[in-house]
Amino acid sequence: MWKKYLQRIVLVIITILAIKTGMETFIKNITSPDHDTAVVAQWDVRIAKLIAPIPFKHGFVGYISNTDIPDTVFSTENEEGEYILTQYAVAPLILISGTEQEWNILNVDRKALNKWFTANANDFEFVMSSGGMFLVHKVKK
Repeated sequence: MWKKYLQRIVLVIITILAIKTGMETFIKNITSPDHDTAVVAQWDVRIAKLIAPIPFKHGFVGYISNTDIPDTVFSTENEEGEYILTQYAVAPLILISGTEQEWNILNVDRKALNKWFTANANDFEFVMSSGGMFLVHKVKK
């Protein structure tokens, strides 16, 4: 008999804690600015600075991220989202995966950038960086 009362008390305590935690999370999400929202809001500004040196406004621009460089760490969800954000931000330019284009955007971390430049140093020149992204230009041979 006492076990039933103890079970009910424990169930009530768990329910109260769950409601309390849910309310705290809800209030926190309403009152504090979302970091992801701030990042997305600044994406256009970052990309506009990055693509300013490109001499044309319509055409193709290459794009690579950490997923394209062997032995680098990446988050699939972030990589896909950042590709989509970048595609919208560079419009009317068209983003093409890979670096076959004359102008290319590298959305990579420093370690991946070093690996990529080690492998491609003679083929590309660094133009500029903005917000952790890099613009490179294919060297004409």
